Amino acid sequence: MYVNAQVTAEEPEFSEETLLLTSDSTGVILKRENGYVKAKAGASLYLTGIGKIKSRLTIDGAKSINATKAQKTARLILKAKDNDTDPNSFINIFKFQIYNNKERRYQLSEVGTLSAAKTTNLASVEYKAKKYGESSYLIKLEDLEPGEYGIIIGDPNNANTKNGMKVTTFTVE
Repeated sequence: MYVNAQVTAEEPEFSEETLLLTSDSTGVILKRENGYVKAKAGASLYLTGIGKIKSRLTIDGAKSINATKAQKTARLILKAKDNDTDPNSFINIFKFQIYNNKERRYQLSEVGTLSAAKTTNLASVEYKAKKYGESSYLIKLEDLEPGEYGIIIGDPNNANTKNGMKVTTFTVE
């Protein structure tokens, strides 16, 4: 837990909106992009029947559509339906890998023919969070490396199938 009593920015208007703080009192709402899942098998699976299949969350474009850039230490205000649930259980922040300067990828899972399925969090970003306002969380990300980042906000109370592949994105320079 950390103290940030000086932050006075208003909460975002709607649930699942994310505000990137540019100062203690102002910020920019981050836009969300549409992602899709790609699955790919390794060549050895086709040749020998033994290998792995990886599924990745993919977003077209090598850069976030958001013009505002985050710093090495970033602060976000994420609005939820309420702020009674541990945010680590439904807010996932991760770093993308850039592929061929055309798309951003985040590996979701890997399955091997001789091993069990495993979900990965290869590039999950640790964060500190505390309740903020009536139904938001103030999230602090520290020591971010330059690159492209994504945020997926699940609904801790209900399955949200409509927005499952909506990803809030931002760039750290």
